[in-house]
Amino acid sequence: MNKHLGSNALVLLLILSSGCITRSGGALSPVEVPTPVAPPAIEQTVGDFEFTLDGGKMVTSNKAGRNLNNEILKRWKKRGYISDHEYVKSSAFTGDADWNLTLTGSQYGESSVVAQVFSGLTLLILPYTVNTSYDVQYTAENVRTGDKFSAGVADGFHATVELFLVFAAPWSMRGFNATMDAMADHLYLQLVEQGAFAPSGSEPVEPSASEAGGD
Repeated sequence: MNKHLGSNALVLLLILSSGCITRSGGALSPVEVPTPVAPPAIEQTVGDFEFTLDGGKMVTSNKAGRNLNNEILKRWKKRGYISDHEYVKSSAFTGDADWNLTLTGSQYGESSVVAQVFSGLTLLILPYTVNTSYDVQYTAENVRTGDKFSAGVADGFHATVELFLVFAAPWSMRGFNATMDAMADHLYLQLVEQGAFAPSGSEPVEPSASEAGGD
């Protein structure tokens, strides 16, 4: 009995000791984003968002879209781009917010199933990798005027999962966060440059040098 308990405890320790390290895809260059005069309140939802993992069939996934939306919009709120955001079901905007925002696009996670199997058999001593790519579009609608604006970005990040990478925990999500930061800034800037989120009567923001010249 004690022997089995010891073995189970060892397996649990190995599982808990696993971790990952992420690296940004780096497809989006840094941009300068203007500070809004009057950050709006928005209602946000997820439209057609497709999610694929490990080469499996692409399926519509509201949950994956909501997770991505939350990552981007919490950055918008932290940076002062918006005052607040609230999720509503698709096509269920209430009209109470300043702007309606809809996410569409896809998320694709590519990883070798064979590598995952061997990694599992070695209790994660052998690493495996997951490459996640995003192709994301936003549509912003002015609730008062009905004007619509659109923006889109594509980027991703790489993750390596291995035993004892748990010790890299303070830096493990750095690549992921860098990708989310870049996507958030580019999406917001594209919308602002078209005139979205501007107070009534304001002129659209002039394109930044990096946006005008392309990435």
